[in-house]
This record gives sequence, structure tokens and C-alpha cells, in this order.
Amino acid sequence: MREITSAGARGGVETARARHRGDARARVPEATRAAAARIRHTVALGVTSRAVSSRRAPPRARRSLALALAALCVAFVARRARAPRAMGAGTSTKDGGVDIDVVAPKRVVSYARASGDAATKCERVLEDLRAGALDDATELDVSNCGLTELPDAVGRLTRLEFLNAGGNALRTLPESIENCRKLKRAFFLGNAFERVPEVLGRLPELFMVSFKACAVREVSEDALAPSLGWLILSDNQIERLPASLGRCAPMRKLMLAGNKLRALPESMRELKNLELLRLADNRFETFPSWILESPRLSWFAAAANPATDTIGDKAKTRANSADVVTVDWSELGVAEDAEPLGKGASGAVYAGRWNGETVAVKVYNNAAKTSDGRPEDEMTASVLAATIKSEGTIKTIARFQRGDSRGLVMQYLDHASWKDLGKPPSFDTVARDTYDDDVRFTAKEIMAVARDVGSALRELHAMGVVHGDVYAHNILHVKESPGIEPRAKLGDFGAAWFYERDSSNARTIELNEARAFGAVLEEVCARHDGVDGVHPIAALAALAAGLLGERGGRLLFDDIVQRIAAIQLD
Repeated sequence: MREITSAGARGGVETARARHRGDARARVPEATRAAAARIRHTVALGVTSRAVSSRRAPPRARRSLALALAALCVAFVARRARAPRAMGAGTSTKDGGVDIDVVAPKRVVSYARASGDAATKCERVLEDLRAGALDDATELDVSNCGLTELPDAVGRLTRLEFLNAGGNALRTLPESIENCRKLKRAFFLGNAFERVPEVLGRLPELFMVSFKACAVREVSEDALAPSLGWLILSDNQIERLPASLGRCAPMRKLMLAGNKLRALPESMRELKNLELLRLADNRFETFPSWILESPRLSWFAAAANPATDTIGDKAKTRANSADVVTVDWSELGVAEDAEPLGKGASGAVYAGRWNGETVAVKVYNNAAKTSDGRPEDEMTASVLAATIKSEGTIKTIARFQRGDSRGLVMQYLDHASWKDLGKPPSFDTVARDTYDDDVRFTAKEIMAVARDVGSALRELHAMGVVHGDVYAHNILHVKESPGIEPRAKLGDFGAAWFYERDSSNARTIELNEARAFGAVLEEVCARHDGVDGVHPIAALAALAAGLLGERGGRLLFDDIVQRIAAIQLD
């Protein structure tokens, strides 16, 4: 949620309240009315003086013209007071800590950083909803406002497209929300819902919904809008999914980790656009072959299920015997009050010193859970990745135990040199990464990504390890510069899981991850700077297109690596 704040009067909320009361004079602040009066007077004088100098216009016409232009000026100023210009050129107000960005035709209101405690914010939100002050909002953030209910008045927000009500104590939604016919994205993370409200299933444009980490036990047949393309139900108590899920034809991203699921509805066969599926930390004893064979499935996480636990235990045994030393926490030079370099669902990463070198120290949370599985699966995959010959992964060089916490010591890659290849998907791209508009890659940089990451995935698959999250935003790379050869390293094994290479589904699993790799190649090839290597990059783009195509035309990583090696730069 973008928040723009500035000093100013209570313009946005007061204008909406005035419109609700029908007080026409109050729609424009006093200063604005005064300015309008001055403009009206000046324009009238100017137009009249010019008209007088012209003998072509009769007096009545001159007066009419002056009045018409004055009225236009007043209307223009008043409209600006109610709905400022496009974002970046408009204005914004801050009403008691409430961030309001009014952008014609958008109006964004956020209470997330409003002044006062949760009770104060709650009272403010309810007051403004009932007073009609938010009736024209298109985006509304009421997260962490201590709400236990949304009033029926929310149904008056007929222009609303985005609603963030996360971090509250909501259990239900009012039926009136059905009137929010333009609502496309709704977040209810961390509330107290036990059922997904059925009213959401009646919203015709709803595309993205999150009920992550609530207390959801039931998803009824009528709760899912057929327009859904991105559904987040992770970390709940769901035991079964409705057959109506199969009617969500646009579905591309389905996140179900951390529930009690044992089976998937057969209707999910119809989800032909599904690309990302998270089933980790459930109770599946087997995964149906038809879901693995979904035509576009690329990012699949399945750790912490009975179906994968046995092979996961074998992988853990291999990791325990790997040539990765165990060190004492006191040897890592991490200060007690050290600020983390970064935090994630599974833990935090700190800078440390070991054997005279700067290292990255990842401390896992005590809770036996990550966003896509368990810390032990991530640690196991990271240790196994350290044993491959390819330099295309961020290497784990040691592990440690610190009380109840465990962790890994990894290569430290200085962000002054090593940059994220891409950025995570947006609301618009859904399952594909994003890039700044001016990002371009040289031919050498693109080939480095292809060779380094491709060779790493080849060796991981040879050990029965699925990365599960092959994205550009999980790849760090060094750009080409004088005396510096470009390199790339795949990291973040939080979605990793394990499979038997001689199983009947092994080829399908590997082809799915090949498609994810194809997406990375397509994205970087599309951003080639065009300076040199045009023909080799075109050949790599053709390989990417094949990996993204029909399953029968995809290659396994042995063949992918050979094809990449055969591409020579000009």
C-alpha cells in the first residue's frame, strides 16, 4: 500500500463528509473558496475588458461569457479540492495520522499508521465508515486497527478495489460487502475467521484473497468467487477444499501450506492456468499425478507431508554425513545486540566472522515452521547444495546449534557487488517476477545466469532435491565490468523438498522445475541490452520458449545444460 503524507487541512475526509451531509458550501475549504472568488473577479474583469475593446460582441454576450468562464474556474478549483491530479502531480492530506492519497479517479486511504492506539484507530475507522467519509475510496488499508467487525456501511464503498483488513480480530464480514462489486484484492491475514465468508464468492471481480494465519476450518462451496486467480489459505486448520475451487479458471497461484489437507478435489484438474502450488506441511500420503501434470505448474512445494517425509529423512541422513563442519556459536563473532541483515519466515540472517572471513549466519526460528515447510527441510537442502560442484548456489560452509536454535553459516555475498537479479511478483504479474523499467543485461550476464543456475539445478535434481522456488528474486548476480566476469547464484531453499529419482513422478517433477527455469531465462533474455550477442541470446530465448511450452517439448536439466553449453557468444 503506497502511503503519501503531507501537511495540510482535513481536505480528503472533510470533503467526503460534506458531500454525505449534502452541505454544498462545505465541499470546498474556505481558503479555496476565497481563491476561487479572486479568480472569478480577475477573470470577469479580464474577459470584460477584452470584450469591451472588441466591438464584435454585444453587452449581454460579454457578460454571459465572463460569467461562464468564472463558473468554469470555480468548478475547476473546487474539483481540485475534492480530487487532486494524477499521482505525483496531485496533492495529499494527513488527517489525524490517516494517510489519504486522492488521485482522480483513485482515492487511497490508509489508517495503518494513524496516531493513537488500536482502540482509537478502531473508533476512527468505524466513525468514518458510518459517516460516509470513505464512500468514494478505491483502496482502503485498515490493517492492525483493532477491528472486531466491519459495519454494514462498508457496503457503500462501491468504488473499492483493494481492501487490507489484516491484523484485526474479524470473524465475519457483513453481507453488504456484496455491494463492493469492483473489489479485486482483499487481505484478511491474521484475523479470527473460522469460515471463509460466503459473501466473497458473490463478488464478480475478486481476483486475490488472503486468509493466511487465521483460524479457518471451513471453506464452503459458495465461498470462492470464480474470478479468483490468487488464493492464500496458508497456516489454518482446513481439512478439505470445496469442489467449486475447480471453477476458478483464472487461478495461477494457490497457497495451502500449513493446513490439515489429505486430498485435493478432482475438480482441480480444470485449473489449467495454475503455476504455483504450495502444499507443504499438510497430511498428504500421496500427491495425485494429475496435479503434478498440470500444464503450467512450475513452482511446487510439498515438504513436511507423509508423502515426502520418508525420502526427506533419507536426505537428512545424507546431509548429516556431508562434509560441512559443526561450529560453536561463540566462534561466529555475532554480537548479542547485532542488527540482522534480513529477516524471513524461517529466521534472521546476521553478519559474522569465522576463520578470518566475513560470513552470513542464519538463525532459524524455534517454531518448527516456515512459509513453505520446516526449517529442517530448508537446512537439509542447503547443506546438500553445498556439496555440488557447480558454483551456482550460495554455499553453506558450516552449521551450528545455539540452545534451542539451529542455524547455518553461509557465504557472505556483499550487496555492493551481488545484486538481486529480479524482484518478487506484483499484484499484476501474479506468478512472474518484476524488474525496474531501466534494467538491462549484457549477453555475458544472461549467459552467466543460464550456465550457473542451470548447472546447479542439474546437480540438485541428480540428488533428488527440488528447489521449489526458482525465481530471479532468489538469484544473486554480479554484473559484468572491467576485469570482472559476471556470475549468478541461486539461494533461498525455503520451499525445497525431496523426491525419489526412480519414482513414476520424477520426470514430471523435474519438467515442472524446468519450466520455472524457462521463466527466468525468458525474463532476462527479454531485457538484453542488444549491444552484442544478439544471435546467442535469441537461441537462449528459443530454449526458454520451449521450456515454457507443452510438457512434451520440454527438456530435463541434463539436456538443458548441454544446450546452454552449445550456445557460444559472438
